[in-house]
Amino acid sequence: MMSTPRRLAACATALAIALLGATAHAERNPSLAGQTIVQSVEGGRHTKEYGRNGQLIYEVIERQRSRGGKTATEAVEREWSEDGKPLRDQTFLGGNEIKGTTWYLNGQVKETRVDQSLREPGGLPGKYVERFSDQGKLQSAGVFQGQFRPVGTHREYDPAGKLKREVIYDARGNRSSERSYDASGAVIGSERFLPDGSRIRD
Repeated sequence: MMSTPRRLAACATALAIALLGATAHAERNPSLAGQTIVQSVEGGRHTKEYGRNGQLIYEVIERQRSRGGKTATEAVEREWSEDGKPLRDQTFLGGNEIKGTTWYLNGQVKETRVDQSLREPGGLPGKYVERFSDQGKLQSAGVFQGQFRPVGTHREYDPAGKLKREVIYDARGNRSSERSYDASGAVIGSERFLPDGSRIRD
């Protein structure tokens, strides 16, 4: 069954909640206040940094992973505020981020990122990025190549989390078409963009 934009939005929100639950509780140990602890783990090491109040504020787990005959360092980095609120959770392989989550200070997920090699291996290369409001509503979703170049279909949502606009970008990051929706989901505008930036309304 093919997923609709609204179904995808609901799935994204559920994923965000699941991610929050997975990293919401960081340990606190007053006896380790201000210290950095490094421990050996299977295939690597685990580093923890504690704040002045003994709150765990940073950790990184580094391991050597072998895939396809090649060995690379996998690193999982997490960061919390001094009152234990999650700030970020990232996984890197060979120095490249393959997934990541950041949070607002109020505990809501701010952004999630996942490499297309994990999410959709046969799709457009890049990172699939979802951004949320501070109230937990999905604001936008789409694939980026590099830090700023959008490619493929990008969706934007209104404050209630309903789809309001869909923009399709070509491989160079230029808009090729755009479609707008009203609150009921009906199309209220559609246009295509030509190479010189001019547009044709459908």
